[in-house]
Amino acid sequence: MHEETNYPCPLLNRDMWDAECYDVQMVRNRFIKPEILDFTLDRSKADNFCGECPFNQLKLPAAAIKNTLKRKNSTAQRITRS
Repeated sequence: MHEETNYPCPLLNRDMWDAECYDVQMVRNRFIKPEILDFTLDRSKADNFCGECPFNQLKLPAAAIKNTLKRKNSTAQRITRS
């Protein structure tokens, strides 16, 4: 069984559980919809804080995120053209 760990979060100015931090990163990186969070996430503010945070479990380079978005957009365009 996984034991939850509590981290200080400078983005939210409070402690958060590692699972909540993971959810924030999943939303920040556009892998899941922001509705999963019980607060509104400012992605640009999160990018400033989370990109260098030692507790970030999903450190992805900005280029990887941009490439993911490009693939999603091109796939959406192909589908709408069909």
